[in-house]
Amino acid sequence: MEAKTSPNRGTPNNSPRASSLTQFRMIVVSVTCATLVSVVNNIIMPNDRLSSSGNRSHDTPQKYPKTSKKLTKDQHINTFWWPSPEEYGGILGKIHDFQNPSDCSAASAKFFVWRSKSDNENDTRGLTAWAHAASSHMLHALTDADQPEAGHRILINDDKLFPMAKGCEHGPETRECYFEPLTNCKLSDVDDYETADPKSTKIKILSKPDEEYDRSVRTLYTSDSIWFRKVKDMYSWTGLGFNSQHSTIHMTAASLAYYFRVKPWLRKEIDERLRRNIPLDLNPQRTIGVPIRRSDKCRRHAIEGSAPGEMECPPLEEYL
Repeated sequence: MEAKTSPNRGTPNNSPRASSLTQFRMIVVSVTCATLVSVVNNIIMPNDRLSSSGNRSHDTPQKYPKTSKKLTKDQHINTFWWPSPEEYGGILGKIHDFQNPSDCSAASAKFFVWRSKSDNENDTRGLTAWAHAASSHMLHALTDADQPEAGHRILINDDKLFPMAKGCEHGPETRECYFEPLTNCKLSDVDDYETADPKSTKIKILSKPDEEYDRSVRTLYTSDSIWFRKVKDMYSWTGLGFNSQHSTIHMTAASLAYYFRVKPWLRKEIDERLRRNIPLDLNPQRTIGVPIRRSDKCRRHAIEGSAPGEMECPPLEEYL
């Protein structure tokens, strides 16, 4: 699949496949930074590769190798990059455990359903805007809106069209076209507000992101808004304590890493592109990354389904 495309040109035609290719290119570019960390980790720790199911691919538990203090500091994300039942999973392990219960039908299970906009087909948010919302909704669910003593909720998204997945060739036209599901629970496990008794006390649909609600409600639905509730205490629910590798900023990083768990087909594509473009002798410790704005961030772009560009994009020569 050819990835080279002019930054300000759209798809050659309006076919579903052309639209899918355009969105795919945008996805690959957007998740490269998040995936690069994973790729580098896999190169540094070849025995610590991830399987598509999210568990370690080795048969026996592996301990993180002993390294110098500097190397440990530089690579500390390894200590919570992915959870494993046999190993220390850190923050990401906590998120994984809370999001993937052994029994989704248990009476103690509570849900937070992330609803799409009513006109979701015209939702032009970019990938990072979706990720920001996902991270915020996840923190809302994990803390039950700053009341972790009331338990936690399982964040699950609806099955409406994900605009960037139109014409998806690798799965449903939802975020699951590109990314692993947020939870092992299904929509059939939650209380459906469309079929439930209007007087049911099991369901609450928020009228606005910061509306207060009864924490005993089993199924909570987000408001029909792109915004979200701001959680004040993002971290204490983990019970891990604060240290150099566990803090609020790491909580944000871990929630984004969890959201950006790409499907095997996309991971393979990104990995191949990275290996084609990154020299084998690259030393991350002596490398400077330069973010270059392109695609639908630029004014006068012709990418179908995207929001208008926000800035003038200088030619590449000005960066190099």
